[in-house]
Amino acid sequence: FDESSKYVCAPPIRKKKDIKALWKALNDGSIDIVSTDHCSFTKKQKALGKNDFRKIPGGLNGVDQRGILLFDAVQKKKISIERMCELLSENPAKLFGLWDRKGFVKKGYDADLVIIDPKKTTTLSLKNQVSKSDYCAFEGKKLKGKIERVFLRGRQVVDENKKIIENNGKFIKRRLYKSIN
Repeated sequence: FDESSKYVCAPPIRKKKDIKALWKALNDGSIDIVSTDHCSFTKKQKALGKNDFRKIPGGLNGVDQRGILLFDAVQKKKISIERMCELLSENPAKLFGLWDRKGFVKKGYDADLVIIDPKKTTTLSLKNQVSKSDYCAFEGKKLKGKIERVFLRGRQVVDENKKIIENNGKFIKRRLYKSIN
């Protein structure tokens, strides 16, 4: 297993010169949502490309970290808290036809909430991720803020990074797309 194979993904990880343009696009509305294709490949699966780079499964684990990574950006004044909520909740709800019951804190909407303590810190690590992957793509990265609790439809499902309710998903029929702008 080659350490670099952990980071094979599409689109590829960007160069430092591209980062400023991506932050600008996040802030000016050129980018509507921040999502992940979350591929929780194991080191063994990634090693399939040991002798042929084209056979490395592409993708990174990241759904666990996406929210707190963006909140860290809020703490560092790279993005506003309101914009973070648009990118992670409001705009995806509109895009996927769930705008009439998801994505907003509003009477009659599902109470899907994430409680973050902005004074605490998070160190991303294999030992505190929920993903089935056997490595953390962001191992050792320290972030400002810590997700304390997660609520799904008003029911607490995560407490201090521990799932407390399993299999609480529910199929929701989509409505028509609603314009993000």
